[in-house]
Amino acid sequence: SNVNCFNYTDIITNPPIRAGKKVIYKIFEEAYDHLDKNGALWVVIRKSHGALSACRFIEGIFGNCTILNKEKGYYILKSEKK
Repeated sequence: SNVNCFNYTDIITNPPIRAGKKVIYKIFEEAYDHLDKNGALWVVIRKSHGALSACRFIEGIFGNCTILNKEKGYYILKSEKK
């Protein structure tokens, strides 16, 4: 249940990898609940910290996950709430 009475057009995160997968995946799940329709989740994450598995997980929630850029081991992911 969403306790806020407002949502966001964009949520941007560089997730706290050391907190563990359970914590960061919860951030992704809750981001969906707090986005407006057509809102976007933006994630900056290192490939070595699980960028590809994070993209697959986010795709499971949003139905999409695009890798916008890959540079020096960092990935920029974007998912839109349809």
